[in-house]
Amino acid sequence: RVLVGNYGCDYRINYTALGDGVNLASRLESANKAFGTVVMVSESTLAGAAGGFDFRRLGRVIVPGKAEVVTVHELLFEHKDPHPGSGMEKCTVDDPMVLYRWQWVRRDLVLRAVGFYEKGIALYSDGDSVGALRWFREALSVLPWDSPSRLLVE
Repeated sequence: RVLVGNYGCDYRINYTALGDGVNLASRLESANKAFGTVVMVSESTLAGAAGGFDFRRLGRVIVPGKAEVVTVHELLFEHKDPHPGSGMEKCTVDDPMVLYRWQWVRRDLVLRAVGFYEKGIALYSDGDSVGALRWFREALSVLPWDSPSRLLVE
């Protein structure tokens, strides 16, 4: 739950957002740097996206100020651009090219690398770091600049 509005008194007002969701978003924004991602979301945002986007599970992170561990996901791409006039109106889930991390990439390569990454995460979560490493390296063979895979290889 987030509260947004003008807060203060008659002589000093500040338009701001308050709440646990705002704090979590701020922490996830900082966590993007560690993972080398552009947009990271929590489970609640993932649930609210309602199938209009593709995501990959990055893992579980400890967020300062939160009692529980938070599962985080990377936004990969949108199925269709909602901004008329942006030049991407005709992009659909069937298009071969997608805008991913500010560059055009073949959708099938991104999804293939993500599939390898997710196999690695599953093995890593089960305690098989050797098997996981093989899948992370496989992901890097498809997308050499994939930061989350590189992070876990290094």
